[in-house]
Amino acid sequence: MTYTQDISRDNPGAIIFLIDQSMSMNKPFTFTSAGKPVRRAVYVANAVNKTLEELVSRCLREDGVRDYFEIGVIGYGKKGNPTFCWEDGLAGRRMVPISEVAANARSEEKEVETVIRGETVKETVTQSKWIRPAAYESTPMKAAFLMTHKALEEWVSRHPNSIPPIVINVTDGMANDVDSDNELLQAARRVTGLKTSDGNVLLFNCHIDADGKHPIVFPRSLAQLPDDPYARLLFEMSSEMSDRQRNVICELFDLDPYKTPTMRAMAYNADAVALVKLLDIGTRQAFFPSTDTLARAADVAPGQALTPAKDDEWAQ
Repeated sequence: MTYTQDISRDNPGAIIFLIDQSMSMNKPFTFTSAGKPVRRAVYVANAVNKTLEELVSRCLREDGVRDYFEIGVIGYGKKGNPTFCWEDGLAGRRMVPISEVAANARSEEKEVETVIRGETVKETVTQSKWIRPAAYESTPMKAAFLMTHKALEEWVSRHPNSIPPIVINVTDGMANDVDSDNELLQAARRVTGLKTSDGNVLLFNCHIDADGKHPIVFPRSLAQLPDDPYARLLFEMSSEMSDRQRNVICELFDLDPYKTPTMRAMAYNADAVALVKLLDIGTRQAFFPSTDTLARAADVAPGQALTPAKDDEWAQ
């Protein structure tokens, strides 16, 4: 396990988001501060949009947005037909340099409320968006993994010395395009079997649940998971976190790294807060060389707890 390569324009990183767009994504996931339900599809799409916006911001320099990343977003919800779900100027594209992602954002305005010295102040903010919420029919997760494998096989051949790509799969249920758990596991392992000179592809799996009872994030062993075959399957599908990521998580969440030798890149029964944590760790922390830099990237001091965004910020 290496994962020590720094990101540059010559050796960019790659991130693919896999978004479950099955019918069940129409169910409520969380609530706004006013008590209004927010559908899973809406929350996940907006969380991914916010994550993309942050990635663009991190690549912004005086000369513009530098191509430190290539990004892909795959939606799977139509029977046997996952697709890269870029729209507008990016429609039909697969892996897209971050500068082109930035250039093709849709700008949307919304009114937000902030409490300052006990008074509620309203202001209008502009948000960048790329992905729209969608909920269709089934959950062809295997097909999504196979599409991911094909895209990253091509990417790795073009960037053999880059830090390995990261894949983040967000789902609320089980695949229904397989006949056995092993079939899905093998499809996931085809993805994680791809590698650059710096290591294998890292696969994060985030199972979201509206109840959010006892969310488990970055488990160290199967013993931390409930006695549930699907939880065990996700554990086996998910990558072991690199030492760099593991040390950062221990620093941010005040864990003893010597007592935490391994972590899996997954969340189970994730609520809105756990989903945000996984997206943040998955897309930010892997790409910086030191704990201090990582802490600055996460806008926290070393040892300080990571504070996720409020629900409304991601839901509206």
